[in-house]
Amino acid sequence: MRLELAIAGRLSLKAPGIPVAVAGIALSVAVMLLSIAIVSGFKHQIRDKVTGFEHEISIYPGVVPSDEYVNNGIQLSDSLKKVIDEISPDAKIALEIRQPAIFKTDNDFEGIVIKGVDKSGNTFITNQITEGEIPDWSSEFDTYPVLISESTASALGLKIDDAVMAHFFIGDNLYTRKLNVAAIFNTHFGEYDKTYAFTPIELLQKICRVDSMTGSSVSIDGVGKDIEETANNLRLRLCEIREEDKGYPQYRIETINTAGAMYFNWLELLDTNVVVILLLMGCVAGFTLVSCLFIIVLERVRMIGLLKALGATDGMIRRIFIYMACRLVSRGLIIGNLFALALLFAQKIWHIIPLDPEAYYLSYVPVSINWVSILALDVAVIALSFILLVLPSHIISTLSPSETMRYE
Repeated sequence: MRLELAIAGRLSLKAPGIPVAVAGIALSVAVMLLSIAIVSGFKHQIRDKVTGFEHEISIYPGVVPSDEYVNNGIQLSDSLKKVIDEISPDAKIALEIRQPAIFKTDNDFEGIVIKGVDKSGNTFITNQITEGEIPDWSSEFDTYPVLISESTASALGLKIDDAVMAHFFIGDNLYTRKLNVAAIFNTHFGEYDKTYAFTPIELLQKICRVDSMTGSSVSIDGVGKDIEETANNLRLRLCEIREEDKGYPQYRIETINTAGAMYFNWLELLDTNVVVILLLMGCVAGFTLVSCLFIIVLERVRMIGLLKALGATDGMIRRIFIYMACRLVSRGLIIGNLFALALLFAQKIWHIIPLDPEAYYLSYVPVSINWVSILALDVAVIALSFILLVLPSHIISTLSPSETMRYE
């Protein structure tokens, strides 16, 4: 084995087709790495955006609240908190109210859904602010602040510190509150940006005539990857408690996979595209590698005859050429990895490649560099290359020493 490696290491790789083969392997590896990183980036960014407006798990009252009030909504009681802590100890629990309203200015009006923000704030929206400052959600307000999107601000002609009248229709009653535009955000999530605004939850609780522990839903975030499993465990535990105590409230549980189904289905289509790209690039790299092996063998036909005349077995000679081809694969892998990583880091830092946010929900191509995925792809390429090289190398056994020694 050491002899084959020594011979393969000393043989030159300067045939005319070798640089083309190395370039083909490098390009295929780079395209595969870029595809995985870009799709992973899309999935992370879109999931973060959906989670910013929705929640990983939402608990609603078992009986749908009436249109007039949320008095029969959900209470974030100590018993409910205890159950959630049992199932997911590290989760962030918050009370939420979503209330439809109409924003009215002197010249225009716009329908909106206002989400109440509790004293802990909303980290996602904080990171999307383009103008203004986030208020201290835990303070007392004389005039309640509101966070609106750039699309809403443009439609109503609003700027920072402008006042806007919010009209709430609850049953047969009309409630009007004066809100102050504290900040403007842009998540590039068109439909959500047009739909939602944010204000302290206390305002909505007062308008809906509920106490500080009542809302339209309880949100649970920070669950992790096992969202559906956690939701199922929570359903079972709440059902068990209700079986023991018939007076215990009924609850309905939904996950973000339901609320953001449209976006997640779109991301699944991207996964399909990546699989197609990986297969195509794998075929290109495999074809290039096999062709390169034939070139190396034909270039050294006389050497093959000499080795056979000296007593080398077909298996030994095959291993020599397989090791030579593996040198090519290594060069291609290194060049492809360096090229792809350079592009990925440049895009991650400087956002070189832009996108139309109206179509893709993002203003630039997102990337996610996962070293485990990169290592797994490189290992898969090496393993596949070795398998592909075994069969073509059998051409060596068909060459006879007498004929190869006369080969020109």
